[in-house]
Amino acid sequence: MSKNKSKPAIAVLLAAAGSLLLVSAAPVMGADSTLTIIQLQDLHGNLLPHAGVIQNPDGSERYVTQGGGVAKAKTLVDRIRLDNPNNLLLAVGDSTQGSAEVLFTVGDAIMPAMNAFGIDAFTPGNWDFGYGPAVFRQRFTPPGTPPGTAPGALPYPSPKPPLPANILVMADAFDGPGITKATFDTVAINVYNDTSSAPLPPVLHHKRILHPYKLFARDGVTVAVIGITAAILPQQPDVFNIGLRFTQGTEELPEIIAEVQDQGASIIIVQSELGLSANVQIAREFPEIDVMLSAHTHELTLGALLADAEAVTATTPGSSLTPTEMQRLKKGAAIVVESGEDLYLGRLDLEISGGKIKDFSWEAIPVDDDVAEDTAMKALADAAEAPFITPGVRHTFMPGGFCPGNVCGDTTVRGLQLVDSLDTVVGYTEVLLERHDVLEDIMNNFIADAIRATTDPVVAGQTAWGGVDISMTNGFRFDVPILSASEVGPDQEFVDGRNPGEITLRDLYYYFPISPATVVAEFSGAAIEASLEEILEAVFDRNPYRQRGGWYLGLANMTQELDLDNRPFSSSGGRIVKSKIGGVNLDPSGRYVFASCYGHAEPINRVCRTGGGSGHQFFELADADDYASGITLVAPVNSENIVNFPVIKQVAPDRYLHPVHMMRRYLDEIGTITDDELTFGTGRIRTVDSTKLPSDPNYFVDPPVSIADSTLVQPIQGAGPGFFARLIELFK
Repeated sequence: MSKNKSKPAIAVLLAAAGSLLLVSAAPVMGADSTLTIIQLQDLHGNLLPHAGVIQNPDGSERYVTQGGGVAKAKTLVDRIRLDNPNNLLLAVGDSTQGSAEVLFTVGDAIMPAMNAFGIDAFTPGNWDFGYGPAVFRQRFTPPGTPPGTAPGALPYPSPKPPLPANILVMADAFDGPGITKATFDTVAINVYNDTSSAPLPPVLHHKRILHPYKLFARDGVTVAVIGITAAILPQQPDVFNIGLRFTQGTEELPEIIAEVQDQGASIIIVQSELGLSANVQIAREFPEIDVMLSAHTHELTLGALLADAEAVTATTPGSSLTPTEMQRLKKGAAIVVESGEDLYLGRLDLEISGGKIKDFSWEAIPVDDDVAEDTAMKALADAAEAPFITPGVRHTFMPGGFCPGNVCGDTTVRGLQLVDSLDTVVGYTEVLLERHDVLEDIMNNFIADAIRATTDPVVAGQTAWGGVDISMTNGFRFDVPILSASEVGPDQEFVDGRNPGEITLRDLYYYFPISPATVVAEFSGAAIEASLEEILEAVFDRNPYRQRGGWYLGLANMTQELDLDNRPFSSSGGRIVKSKIGGVNLDPSGRYVFASCYGHAEPINRVCRTGGGSGHQFFELADADDYASGITLVAPVNSENIVNFPVIKQVAPDRYLHPVHMMRRYLDEIGTITDDELTFGTGRIRTVDSTKLPSDPNYFVDPPVSIADSTLVQPIQGAGPGFFARLIELFK
C-alpha cells in the first residue's frame, strides 16, 4: 500500500517529473462544503446530437433521437456550475477520435469545442495518440522552459517534433497551419519519453511528457487530480507510440500520492483510462484514493461502485447510502464511477467535512432530447461540421508513409478520400443497430459480412484461392446507435429532419472511424484460433491489469462455441471449444483465406488483430473518389523495415479500399436491413458449459455478468476458473 512507501524529497520529484503545482495557499480544513465533480468521458469526436439508447435507473431503456453532442453537454455543464460554483470539470478518455470529422482533421475539428468547455484537468485515452506522437505532443503536452528561466534549467521533458507532411495535409485543411492545441491542462503519470524508438537528448531520457497531477484549492480543501492514461498503446500500431513509453501507473502512484499529500491534498481523485476492471482494482489497493473517475471501457455506472480491500459493490441509483455503505465510506472505500460516452454527463457531489468525504451522491445525467444546445458551443460545432455536409468538398486522410521523403504529391488520388456529404443516406434498417455487447452484436456481424461480400468475388476472380473463407471486424466499443421506426415515438424528431431507419455515411464512420486498408492473406486454422484466444484473454482475464482493448470481434462465415466459466485449464487449452468455418469444423492444420482490415505500418503478417498470415495482397479502388469503382488486388508497396523511425514506409496502395467503402457497397446490394433477411443476426458466438455433453439441455449457458453490477457490459471480475484470481482479491 502506498502509505507504507517512503516519501522521496519533493525537490527531486519535481526535477524528475515536472509536477504541476497550482495551489496558492495552504488550505484551511474544517468547514463543511460540497464539491461537485463533473465527469466528461470518452467524447469520441461526437460533435453533433445523434440517436441513442438511454439506460434508466430502474434497468429499462428509452430511445432518444437528439442526444449527446458538445452543445448539449455544455448546457448541462453550465447548469451544474450555476448550481454549485464549488466544482471541477474533469475530462478523461478518448476525445479526438471516433467520427469522420475528427478522423479527416487528425482531431482538430473537436478541439475548439473542447477548449470552450473550461476543462480543469484532462487525461487522454489511447485513441488520442492515434494520429501519432508528433500530433499528440503538439496538442497536449505543456510548453517548454518559459523565457527568462535561469541558464541551465531543465526544459519540460516533452519535445515537440515537426509535423510530417501527411499530417499537415489533414491538420491544415481544417483551421489553418498546424495542430489545434489544447488550452486546458493534461495530466498523466505513466507516459514517458522513450529512447529506444526515437533519438532524444540525454536530459529528456525517460522523463514524463505530461504533468502527473494538478492541485486545486476549493472552499478551503486541497484536491489533487492525478491522471493515468491508457497502458495498451504498445499493443497498437507502432506509429501510435514512436518515442513514447507507457506503464500501468501503479508503480508511480505511491510516490505521487505521497507528494500530493505533502502539499496538503486531503481529497485525492484519480482519473484513469485503464478501464473499469483495472481502475476498480487500483482503488482497492490504494486506500488513499477517494474517487476514481474511470474511462476506456465505455461502461455506465448508474449507481456508483464502492471499492475497498473487502468488496466491490454497486450503490442504488438515486438512493441514499445504506448504513453499511456509509460505514465503508467512512473507513476509506473509494468511489468509482464511469459515465459512458457523450450520451451522459457525470455529476458526483462530495459532502466534505474536516477534509474528508462524509457522504456523496452520483448521477449519470442523460444528455437527451429535452436538453437544449448551448448557442456558442453549437456555433463551434456547426463550423466544424460545415465542410463535411457540403457536397464536393474534399477531405483526405494520408496514413504514415504515404508521403515518401515528406513529399505528398497529388493528395487527391492518394489515401482515403471523402467527397460526399456525411448526411448522404446510404441504406436503411428495420432493426435497431448498436454495438453494446461484449461478445456479439448485429452491427459487428454486418460489418464482417460486408467485408466478405465485397472481397470474396475479387479474390475468386483474381487469385487461385477461389474466394474468401472468413472475414472479421475489430471489437471496437465506440458507436452511435441507428434507430429504426419501431424505436421512435410519434412525437420524436431526428436532427435536421432525418427519418427513422435511415443509415447515413456519418453513421458508417461512427462505426469505423479509423483509417485501415483492406487485405487478404492465407492463415492456418491454428494461427486464427491462437489470435482469437489472445483477444478473449484480453477481454476476460481474471487479472484486471491484463484486461485491455475492446470487446470480441465480429465474425463472417464463422461460428464458435466458447466456455468462459470453466476454461482455460491445463487439460483444455483455451476458451474456444469449437470453431466452424462455412459450417465445417476448423482444421488447425488447414489453410484459410482471410480478408479484413490492415492497420497501416503493421507487420505484413497480420489481418484484423490476427497474426501469422502469408501471401498478403491489398484491395485497390480504380477511382479514389468512387467507392463503387472497380477493385484490383495488388502486392504490398513495401514489406520490410516498415517502421524504422523517423522513416515510415507505405504498405497499402494509393487508393486503398476502406471498411466504409465496403459497407456502402454492401448496403447498395441489400438495400434495407430487415427482420426476415437478417442473415447477420446474433447466434454466431454461443457460450457453453464444456463440462457437459452437447446433448445435455444445460450445455448452452448465458455469458458471465459482473458480480458487482449486473448492468455492466463486461464482467469486471473477468471470467474463468476461480483459481486464476487467487493472487487478487476476488470480487464479492
